[in-house]
Amino acid sequence: MMKKYFTILFFLTLFTSALNAQNITLTGKVVTSRNEPLEGVNIVLLGTNFGDATNSDGIFEIKSVPIGDYTLQASLIGYGKKIYSITKTNYSRFIKIFLSEITLQTDQVIVSAAKHLQNKIDLSVSTAVISPEILSNRNYQTFDEMLRTVAGVQVNLEQVSIRGSSGYTKGAGTRVLVAINGIPFYSGDSGDIVWEIIPVTDIERVEVIKGPASSLYGSSAIGGVINIITKSFAKYPITQFQSYFGMYDKPSYNIWDWSESSRNFYGLAFTHSNSVSDLSYTFSAKKFDNDGYRQNNYFKRNLLYLNLNYKVNDQSRISFFTNYLNMNRGNFLYWKDSRNALVPKDEDNGNYVKSDRLFSGFTYHNNISKTTTLDIKASNYYTKFTGIGLEVTTSTANLSRLEAILNSNLTNSMDNTSGIEASYTSVKSNIFKNPTFFGAGVFTNFDYKFSKSFSANFGMRFDYMKLDTIDGASAITPKAGLNYKLSDQIIMRGSVGTGFRAPTPSEVFTTAGVGGGIDVKENPNLKPEKSVSLELGSLIIISDQINIDAALYQTEYDQFIEPLLTREGKIQFTNITNARIQGAEIIADWQIIPQTISVNFGYNYMWARDVDNNIAMKYRPRHTINTSADLNFYPFSFNFNFRYLSKVEQIDFNLTQPPFALIVDGSKRVPVFVTDFSAIYNFFVSTYPVKIQLNVKNLFNYNYVEFMGNIAPLRNYSIGTEIFF
Repeated sequence: MMKKYFTILFFLTLFTSALNAQNITLTGKVVTSRNEPLEGVNIVLLGTNFGDATNSDGIFEIKSVPIGDYTLQASLIGYGKKIYSITKTNYSRFIKIFLSEITLQTDQVIVSAAKHLQNKIDLSVSTAVISPEILSNRNYQTFDEMLRTVAGVQVNLEQVSIRGSSGYTKGAGTRVLVAINGIPFYSGDSGDIVWEIIPVTDIERVEVIKGPASSLYGSSAIGGVINIITKSFAKYPITQFQSYFGMYDKPSYNIWDWSESSRNFYGLAFTHSNSVSDLSYTFSAKKFDNDGYRQNNYFKRNLLYLNLNYKVNDQSRISFFTNYLNMNRGNFLYWKDSRNALVPKDEDNGNYVKSDRLFSGFTYHNNISKTTTLDIKASNYYTKFTGIGLEVTTSTANLSRLEAILNSNLTNSMDNTSGIEASYTSVKSNIFKNPTFFGAGVFTNFDYKFSKSFSANFGMRFDYMKLDTIDGASAITPKAGLNYKLSDQIIMRGSVGTGFRAPTPSEVFTTAGVGGGIDVKENPNLKPEKSVSLELGSLIIISDQINIDAALYQTEYDQFIEPLLTREGKIQFTNITNARIQGAEIIADWQIIPQTISVNFGYNYMWARDVDNNIAMKYRPRHTINTSADLNFYPFSFNFNFRYLSKVEQIDFNLTQPPFALIVDGSKRVPVFVTDFSAIYNFFVSTYPVKIQLNVKNLFNYNYVEFMGNIAPLRNYSIGTEIFF
């Protein structure tokens, strides 16, 4: 009997061991698209009780799984789900999974509208948020390329305009304040934005405030704010290498084909980020070269970027960043004529500009109490350029800025943001003279929630500006806004605000020939411009997959500054007494299949006119359409982007017609139809995520001008790679 029992036990043990031998263990790691480990990700084999959650290193392990075919699902709140097939042939593989962050309309937070965190659905003004995926997948070589795809935003050559706030002033002055982490970085002399210095590969997201923001940001924000938020610091060492190589297509007409060689461009970027104890850091080096599709249209750029963050204690931290650009570029001003559309005027051929720019910012953040924080921000923007042509133009400017911001949660329903700001600029130039510029402002803003569905804000700023010998100017710019939620799906908003903008040194003092036979004349009598804006809007959240944002807007400008041609044939910045911009905008987002197929559509109607002369304002299209479609079939993803701008009604006709006719055929212009395409393939080399992307810009090689005598980029192709390790 005992023998029989031991025999049964022996075979039972053998059988059990054999069964256990048929079980396997599944292991893997879950990371973000930047290769950062994700903790707390739920890993389940669908239809079973087997599963695990990732640890702080993003590692999961599922033991004792019987042999079979399974479907593995990885999910975490705030990230898109991923599903993988597990078959008998890949049991032994270490599974590495990407999760991409997703943001629902109701989850989006904005930091730029009131200089503190707010839910987008609580705002009283129109905003747009550009996600890091868009920036990464479309291979934008400069930041202004991306802005062209945002509804309500227009870029004429390098000059940005939100809802028609600017036309084209050849880089002199801006009505849109562009900032990095809330620190403005317009140059001290011309007041322009140099897009090339913006570290595109280091951007986390971009916030666009559509409408005047002078009550918080001061003079340069009369047309809106574009705030660039840089990537957060990595807890673990992350190294990113990015490169691309591309070429321009041949011109549409043989007569335009001025070069017998292919026109190429390439870029290399290396970035490393890590944390050591309480210190976090990111540094990057980049190089971009472009032959240019036009003659004398090349550029060579070298950039360095450093960002440091140090946790002093539980209440405070300090951060510092610096961004350096060295650039040498040919200076293409206007075509020779429409038959030589890619060749500059003979007298301009060979002109070039060398420039060095260093932008540095320092921030001290302190949690004074559970309800109050203090931020002190200091920055310096050094710019130097030398233009080589028929004459040598040069300018060196230093703009230093200091700002203190106090954020307080006064009660459960009221927040206050108050601050003080001062800036000083010194310029040494042979075209802007050697002016100094001083500005100071003090501001406060209250956000009050009457109830869960009704909130309001009120703010005011006082500014004083003194430009060298010109009389000082001051302004008080109040604003107010309401937000009312009719339901969880329908949010109404309205705002009224005033704006103030002081003329820049370049608009007042420039006395120089700028090429193309065009000279600029100074205007020491130039006055500051002011504005009053009104917006009514609504956000309709039909479902988690569909939302519609619509707005009506109007801005009245007083003493609007525009460049005009004088009787002597010189450009001079002049105050137009009254200008009015009215319009309507509608933007729709639809996730047709969540995380797989999505489309975005934006339409803007704008009627901008010089009221005194009853004519349209220059370089402002009446109709614009921006639309895109994204298709994600992991590991592939595709993007189509299309934009349309109606033919602008008014340009500088005095420059194109007798008696001056300085730009031959300069009146030729057409509506704009541009289609871009991107294809991305994600894979691993060993355990390192790699992305390969193909981009085709201006897919149909459509020929158009953004400004007189300047053909926009021809169709061009590029292949890029991105690897994290």
